[in-house]
Amino acid sequence: MSQCLNPDCLHINPDSTQFCQYYARKLRRCLRYRAIRILGKGGFGRTFLAVDEDKLSQPPCVIKQFYPQDQGTDRIEKATPPFSWQAEQLDKLGRHPQIPELLAYFTEDSQQYLVQEYIEGRDLGKVSETEGKFSAQEIRNVLAQILPILDYLHQYQVLHRDIKPENIIRCTDSKLILVDFSAAKYLSNTPNLSLEPPLVRRDMLP
Repeated sequence: MSQCLNPDCLHINPDSTQFCQYYARKLRRCLRYRAIRILGKGGFGRTFLAVDEDKLSQPPCVIKQFYPQDQGTDRIEKATPPFSWQAEQLDKLGRHPQIPELLAYFTEDSQQYLVQEYIEGRDLGKVSETEGKFSAQEIRNVLAQILPILDYLHQYQVLHRDIKPENIIRCTDSKLILVDFSAAKYLSNTPNLSLEPPLVRRDMLP
């Protein structure tokens, strides 16, 4: 299925449809990214599970749509800079093996979008619901993986500001990935991203 990305529509269409049956707007973004369903939403936008149809394997990805709930001009002007900073931040920080990689950043149909790699796994909130409370050792294991990520972010003057179980994904190999930087904030208006992050990827970790 294909989900319309018009905030006032969100109609679910058949896969073969190129334009929304209700809104008559094209469904694919950048002629390649097709949204399937909503993963979540917040004060500044929505997140969609999507596929990249420009690649033969059509791998899954995540589309983040910038859509402030309060559409007033002042609100948009205040919200837009953090969104642009988020794209710059993820372009660099996404090279870290435990932060999703930024795949694209663009504006289309007067909407701004981020496209990130899709992380296969379950967030720790769902893990806790199905497996029960974490043991002391499991909590230590989580901290051992997450604290170095936060230290890495702080070196670049970035505060995540939304650390919670739902924003930590456990992959099938037990690696933890920190996601959702929509609330992230720089400690200054001129973030220090001059240093190159490590080029190691998750499949290179022990």
